[in-house]
Parts: sequence; C-alpha cells; structure tokens
Amino acid sequence: MYIWIANHICMNVTNPQTKLLTPGPVPVPEFVMNAIYQAVIPHRSAAFEAFYGEMLNRLAYLFMTNQRVCSMIGSGTYGVEAAMYSLFQKGETVLVVDMGKFSERWADYGELLGLEVIRLTKEWGDSAEVSEIMTLAAQCEDLRGIVLTHSETSSAAMLDLEEVSWAIKQQFPQTLILVDAITSVGCMPFYFDKWQIDCAVVASQKALMNPAGLVAFAISEQAYKRMQDTHASDSRNLLNYLHFAQRNNYPYTPPVQLLYGVDAALKYVETERLPTLWNRCHHAAQTFRTGLKSLGGQLIAASPSESLSAFAFPDQDMTVLKTRLEEEYAIQVSGGQAHLAGTILRVSHMGMADAGEMDNVLKALASLL
Repeated sequence: MYIWIANHICMNVTNPQTKLLTPGPVPVPEFVMNAIYQAVIPHRSAAFEAFYGEMLNRLAYLFMTNQRVCSMIGSGTYGVEAAMYSLFQKGETVLVVDMGKFSERWADYGELLGLEVIRLTKEWGDSAEVSEIMTLAAQCEDLRGIVLTHSETSSAAMLDLEEVSWAIKQQFPQTLILVDAITSVGCMPFYFDKWQIDCAVVASQKALMNPAGLVAFAISEQAYKRMQDTHASDSRNLLNYLHFAQRNNYPYTPPVQLLYGVDAALKYVETERLPTLWNRCHHAAQTFRTGLKSLGGQLIAASPSESLSAFAFPDQDMTVLKTRLEEEYAIQVSGGQAHLAGTILRVSHMGMADAGEMDNVLKALASLL
C-alpha cells in the first residue's frame, strides 16, 4: 500500500526537470536545501540565539541598513499587512500607491484596518510619478504614512523609489514610508538607510531562494517609536518581534529550518556581494528584453522592474503559449492576474536565473512562435 501511495504522489507532482522561472517561488538551490535539512535545535537555547544573532546581521546587509531588522512566519502578504497593522492606528490617514494586484491589496487591507486610505490608482503597467504622489500627499490632512510598492509583481512595473522617498522626506519628514520590497530587495539596488525608508518587507521565496513561509523587515528608528504596545500574545505586532530580536530570539515558535535556509541564502549574498547579484539580475533582464523585442514581443510595464518581465505577443494566445512552454520545453513561467489573466506571461530574473537561462527561454519562444 505504501508503494502505491508513493507512486500516486509522484504522478501528481511537477516534472523535476521543469525549469521554474515564475516570479516566486523561484528554484531552491541545493546549498539552501542542505541547510534546511540540518538537525533541529531548541529555539530557547544559547545555540539558537547565537545562530539568529548572526543571521540578523546578515539580514541588515541585505537591506543595506544599520537599523533594526527582524523576521516572522508568514507570506509576503502577511508581512506587509503586519507592518501596516503595527505602524498605523485606526482612523489615521495613509496614502497607498496602487499600481497592480499587490499594491491594490495594501489599499484594501488598510480599509479593513479602519484607516483613512487615500488611493493613487494607476493602470497596470504604469508607475506613479513623483509629482503625482507629492500633489496628492499635499492634499491629505495629517498624513501618517505612504505605502509604496517598489516592484509590482503583477505587472513588473517599477517605482523610482529613491526619488520618491527623497521627495517625501523633504516635504513630509514625519510621514512614514512603508515599502513592499518583496521582488526588489536582493534583485536590484535598494538602500534602506540612504533612501530614508521607514519599513521594508521581503519574503523568503523570491531573491532569497527559499520555500515560502518567512518574511523579514527593516525598521527605522522613527517607525520603531511610532509603534504601540498591544499585547504580548499579538503575533501581528512587529514590536513584539523587535523586542525579542534585541536578545536574538523570537516571541513565538520560530520556523528554525526555514531560518537555516534563509541564513544560507544570506551567506551566499554576503559572499557574492549585493552589487554582483544586482548586476546579474540586470543583465538577465536586459538579455531577455532585447531578445523579446527581436521576436516582436512587448513589455507591459513602461518602467519595468529588473526582477521580472511581464510581456505579450500580439495575436498570440498567451495561455496556449504558456502551456506549450511547459509541455514542450519544460519551462514554467507565470500568467497574468485578474483582468490580465490569459493576456500576458511573466518570467523571473531572480535567484539563480541568469542571462543563459533567458537565452534558453528566448530560443523556446522563437521556436513556438
């Protein structure tokens, strides 16, 4: 019976030879898997605290910050929601730049929290201009925060975060800047301290090349002071995680094996150095986009992110193209979301994906077209 169960399961999993190029999850490299397979240690122990303290230092490098960092169990969505829950109080005014599926979700969640949400809504694929954000922000009375998505995963549109953050802090220095950096940190230049960001969120299944389930944060001193105690049992409140991070521990049971995997990825980042990884991602993106143009393809985003490309071919059924890529070439990419479902494809440039991988995708597309 056990053999039948094993065979039945194997028949229903993805072909292990399939090349995964979705914009999350990305392939988990062997050195990360080996780290995850390490023996479990108790999280209330000196061994765990020594390990986690070193990991937090590496996490600070990932964000390019000297300020507070921490992590928690959850998806990227839960991470951004926990940050909004921790930073803003019911009735406060928050501006959310809505450029796609995920940034739209942050606006929706703000309303669920009882915040006074002011939306700056853009067409999917368009990025908000600094002037638009600043004009709307100036019209908000007692603006407490601005929620930005650096790289909108649904459309691959990228916000000029450096310019936007600088302008906000020049005119509204007390306004907190919360950034969804889930598909930007580790993929492209990101300077938490230099850009005066107050809170940034990244998830394990993107540039960190791990299974989903862990989110990490960088928190400015200004944001830390804005947080309010709720209750020690409030697992959404980042303040509880930050307090425990000061002594290199978790307020609740941590996902020790996932932390091992993320730490292995952070060691890799530390060894390779961030500029090297940013350049690899940039080169992969440029290689794909140059080839895409020669094939008659079109990018969806006017200002595309480095971490992924969202694209379409006129007069092509993109659902059929996606299926054929997987069935005939064992290349798995993502389709569109919401109203873009069936009309676009999205390919990742994150993790170990490089220009050579992009060449393989382009060859497959050329053959299918």
